[in-house]
Amino acid sequence: MERTNRVKTFLETIQETEGEHFQFDESAILEALGQDKSETSSLAIKVLSIFGGFLASLAFLGFLFILGVYESEVGMIVLGALFILGALILNKTFDRLIIDTFSISIYLIGFALVIIALLNLDVNEDVVTLLVLITALGSLFVTQTYMLSFLSILGVGGCFLILIISNDQYNLIHLYLAVYALLLVYCFLNEATFFTSGKKLSKLHGPIRIGLLFSFLIGLIALGKRGLFPIDQNYIWLSSVVSFFAVLYLVKDLIKVVGVVSGNTKSLIYILSVAVLLPAVMAPAISGAILIILLSFNINYRTGLAIGIIALTYFVSQYYYDLNLTLLTKSIILFSSGVVFLLFYLFTLKMTKK
Repeated sequence: MERTNRVKTFLETIQETEGEHFQFDESAILEALGQDKSETSSLAIKVLSIFGGFLASLAFLGFLFILGVYESEVGMIVLGALFILGALILNKTFDRLIIDTFSISIYLIGFALVIIALLNLDVNEDVVTLLVLITALGSLFVTQTYMLSFLSILGVGGCFLILIISNDQYNLIHLYLAVYALLLVYCFLNEATFFTSGKKLSKLHGPIRIGLLFSFLIGLIALGKRGLFPIDQNYIWLSSVVSFFAVLYLVKDLIKVVGVVSGNTKSLIYILSVAVLLPAVMAPAISGAILIILLSFNINYRTGLAIGIIALTYFVSQYYYDLNLTLLTKSIILFSSGVVFLLFYLFTLKMTKK
């Protein structure tokens, strides 16, 4: 009720500011608001239901293998394709939690059957990965349900990483992170573009946003743990370039939002920002986590903010653990970084009071 009243007040404020030419459908907005609240409140139930449905589907898959389905690759491909097609039809036709749960389960199992069958037929791994990637992208045009779209976006990112690993082109992880960082910035800062581009695209904004965030995060984890990706550490800074400038761009944007006009204050903000980012140039995971935090803060996306804070804590700890330095040197680095962050905090606190 309180949220509804805030929305009504906000709409009235815009109406007074813009004048009579500003038109809106209040009943449709409140109806959409109620649906959004219902989806949010049932998120935990939805996750548990999907997990339970997936376990049940695995039991069914085990039953199929007992019947000898694995002996026929063609049968597995046909059955897997029917599962994927059935999942898309169910999601397109029905909008119920139980149907959503069942369709996601058979969607994943359908992919599993097709992949296993193709690999058993000695089909090239890259071809299998590309088929999965194309199918996952195609699913986005058929259905716009939240979880299925999220899994499709996550699957696309996973396919790109598999292609990088299977072809031993590990240095392409820099390109992967750069592309996903740019996509993430565009998706976060252009919400209005999605919501004004049609009903289908507006429904995809939420799952695309969280899907891109997790795909970007997986790439950061690949670099955040030293030795996980066999790349030249001398060029690891390449993955920090896009995040570095993206963070500075966001700082510039936030300066306008806060209303800072003093040239000296702006200069100090940029100096502190660079002081925070420079030590993380050789640790792309840290600058990437900072980017996630600022993007989420900029649009008040609490889920992304929590994920970014957890990621930053982990990546800083992992970077400290992986440093091939003496304990004294590590302590000095942490102490210096801590002082910079505290200065930034005090400066921000002072600006907030003003």
